[in-house]
Amino acid sequence: MLLSAVVAAATIGGACWGTVLPGLVDRYAVPWPDGAPKPAWRQACPYCGADRSPWWRSSGRCPACRRRPSPGWWLTVPLSAALFAVTAAAVRPGPSLPAFLWLAAIAVPLALVDLKVLRLPDPLVGAALAGGLVLLAVAAAVERTATPLLRAGAAAVVCAAGYLLVSLLPRSGLGLGDVKLGAVLGLYLGWLGWFAVAAGVALAPVVNLPFVLGLLVAGRAGRRTELPYGPAMLAGAMLALVVGTLR
Repeated sequence: MLLSAVVAAATIGGACWGTVLPGLVDRYAVPWPDGAPKPAWRQACPYCGADRSPWWRSSGRCPACRRRPSPGWWLTVPLSAALFAVTAAAVRPGPSLPAFLWLAAIAVPLALVDLKVLRLPDPLVGAALAGGLVLLAVAAAVERTATPLLRAGAAAVVCAAGYLLVSLLPRSGLGLGDVKLGAVLGLYLGWLGWFAVAAGVALAPVVNLPFVLGLLVAGRAGRRTELPYGPAMLAGAMLALVVGTLR
């Protein structure tokens, strides 16, 4: 009964969060070519240049040209609601649930921005890291044990080092944003255990393969086309979350 209520509440919360995500994605989905100076995050309409409202109020039409940010509510609301529901059902009610719901909240805009402009914005990655550290520390205090938190920190370091080494390999396709995201996901999965960490790392390329093959078959990508890896990392981590908690 309690689990059903928590899942229902998480689903509603995720749907509400999804209503503001078009504005958040639009703010950070700014093209940033390699070697170019870091751009200012978008504060104006990309179509007409009119000033936008703050991102949490900019999910509707532009007041000047009446065009909507993309993607719209049709994608962000059900996606966010589903991810919140799956997270709540997998983690179950407990001290660590707020931390994993926070990860779910940041995962959706991170994935959508990376799909649009091949970037994982530092403010979003940093929010996922800071929120995870604080909320998992609170969970450790409530549970009166530091073991999961220490393991989470160790997993973050291990994942960061591993992804960094892979990014240095020729044609690896990984960027520094992927390395940072790897550390963040290692933190969360490390709380669950080393099995979840290994599953998250192993499932990312498995999830990414159909995506890459689909683009190749459709002729939308070639052997040298740069493709986002962040969404696969996030999807792999969420699958590992489910596997790790059910194990």
